Amino acid sequence: MKKTYLLAGSLSLLGVVAGAGIATANQPAPLENPIPAEPQNLQAAEAPPTPSTVADASSTISTVNELLANQDTMGQVTSVSQLSDVRPTDWAYQALASLVEKYGCIAGYPDGTFRGNRAATRYEMAAALNACLDVISDRFATKEDLATLQKLMDEFKAELATLRGRVDKLEARTAQLEAQQFSTTTKLTGTAVMSVQYGGRPSSPLPSLAGNLAPAPGRTNPTVIAGVLLNLNTSFTGTDLLQTTLSTGNAGRDAISTYGLGSQIATTLGAPPDPFTVPLPYFSPSQYYWSGFGPGVNLFRLAYSFKPTKDITITAGPQFYPSDIIDTNSWANSPASDFGTYFFLNNPFIVPYAMNFLGGAGAAIQWNPNEGPFTVRALYVAAEAGRAAAGIAPPSPGGGFGGDPFQASLELEYANKFGGGKNSYVVKLQGTYSKTYGIEAQAGGINFELNLGRLGIFGRAGVAGIPSTYFPQVSPLPFSIFGAPAAGMMAYNFMAGIGYKDLLVPGSVLAAAAGAPFINSAPVGGPINNADQVNVEAFYKFPISDNISITPIFTAIINPNNTNGGGVVSGQPILQGVIRTTFTF
Repeated sequence: MKKTYLLAGSLSLLGVVAGAGIATANQPAPLENPIPAEPQNLQAAEAPPTPSTVADASSTISTVNELLANQDTMGQVTSVSQLSDVRPTDWAYQALASLVEKYGCIAGYPDGTFRGNRAATRYEMAAALNACLDVISDRFATKEDLATLQKLMDEFKAELATLRGRVDKLEARTAQLEAQQFSTTTKLTGTAVMSVQYGGRPSSPLPSLAGNLAPAPGRTNPTVIAGVLLNLNTSFTGTDLLQTTLSTGNAGRDAISTYGLGSQIATTLGAPPDPFTVPLPYFSPSQYYWSGFGPGVNLFRLAYSFKPTKDITITAGPQFYPSDIIDTNSWANSPASDFGTYFFLNNPFIVPYAMNFLGGAGAAIQWNPNEGPFTVRALYVAAEAGRAAAGIAPPSPGGGFGGDPFQASLELEYANKFGGGKNSYVVKLQGTYSKTYGIEAQAGGINFELNLGRLGIFGRAGVAGIPSTYFPQVSPLPFSIFGAPAAGMMAYNFMAGIGYKDLLVPGSVLAAAAGAPFINSAPVGGPINNADQVNVEAFYKFPISDNISITPIFTAIINPNNTNGGGVVSGQPILQGVIRTTFTF
């Protein structure tokens, strides 16, 4: 780069010297400017020199030392206006001004003139060029600098040759990888979760309803639960994303799921089925998220997102989940890194369990005007109908893209920072209309989080109106045999928690939360609905590395199934401990 400046400066000076009418002692200056000529601006005093003036010039200054002495007397020209015989109307005025202002390497004669129309001797030419190069080299690189650089290049010649060879090999390997890689547009990521759980009702006299993990009073059996998600993330334009996710696991069970929390008596129209074969209730089941994954390989997610404009993102596909789009919370949202049970991962009114367990086909749109604090999200997702082989059949009429189960949701978000960007808050207002195996609900909710440095306060709350639409009525109450109240019912839920990041080690998270998943206005029917279920959960995520973490989780469910005891719906608390190990790659 420095050599380029030196060469450019030299060429600029030569061009100006030649263009300004200065010529060698053997050749007169040109009459016209080659780029672009304006002969009308030439003055009468600027006529081409005659042979006699050339001879006079050669005898005026005959040595380099004399020229340099004259330059020293004149001093460096800092403005072209210092040259009394250079006028703005001269055709070379701009070129001279550029050399003075850009490089500062023009000097005049002691009397303050430039004498641009007289011939120059070879000595004058050499002295002027040397003066310009000295200024440029002092500004960009001295001769000593260039000599030092050359010495360093010679000294490290072998290392430079070795480095050049390594770069060539690296380029060859890169070309080979690009030719042989799996895909130029797709990246594989994965999440593998291995959990050990131990829990139940240690002194319960009754076995569980959906499998016996408590074979005798005072005894429970631990289980091992595994789940794997493999994600193929594909981008064709750089602003779009095709997500293809496969899931599998060992179909492990946790203690909570065996007690059928939230199970309903009537789930289809017509004659009530066996009351203990209810698949997917509206009431939050509260079990461990990874319970029941596998053992087969399933299509967990297939959705395509793209941005038709800078502010809008559209997602559509045959298999994705409402929680992919709405009701997210940075403290309580990921079953692989924070809370472990469904209730603390999503609001069951805004994202009904059946929809977030099955997923479905649909579309969503997100609008973030000017990438500012406001975001609007809307979605429609319908669970697919072809699940009868798994023991899950929608009511009739139902299934398909427009039938039960489905949900339509709208979410308004406002997020901002304060305190110099160290603190932030997010508030989301939500609305969902859903039908879930015969239960219709119109719900509203709020999702919030306040981040104060490492400390976070977060929560969700919701209200749902559940009309009595069908006959026989389908009740959202767990184990209710009375159906929904004739006038319908109102239901409420809430959860709130507190968390702290980077406790003891960077990347760690400690958090705890409590809430009630289904407070309602339905009448009490014996042991049914005579209390409010309360869930409590705490976890500590401890990172082993960037890709491995271990998280102990403790869960307690008080008054399970909204009862404090009686009959087959014993109100004894359910306790469960989980040690979750998460691998990400």
